[in-house]
Amino acid sequence: MDDLHESRVSAPAPPANRPASFALHIAVMFTDEQRRCMSPYLDLGSYDEVKANAEAVFDRVNDHSMPADESGPWPNEWIALFRRWVDEGCRP
Repeated sequence: MDDLHESRVSAPAPPANRPASFALHIAVMFTDEQRRCMSPYLDLGSYDEVKANAEAVFDRVNDHSMPADESGPWPNEWIALFRRWVDEGCRP
């Protein structure tokens, strides 16, 4: 699957009574191309780095300045899931 199409495939959001997880719900939203583009600044595949920069990442996906590749902005559902993950404490 190419990066453009990969960017629209993600794990479903967990039910409201289960917390969001970086490994299951967040990491899969970043394509290989996005990881390569951001690698000089931030490793989007690294739980520790994304957690440490979660508010900045949220701000960038929320204002559509990220992702910076041709996949286009994240759907609102993805942005809401990322916000939920942050609000729930950035679980691994």
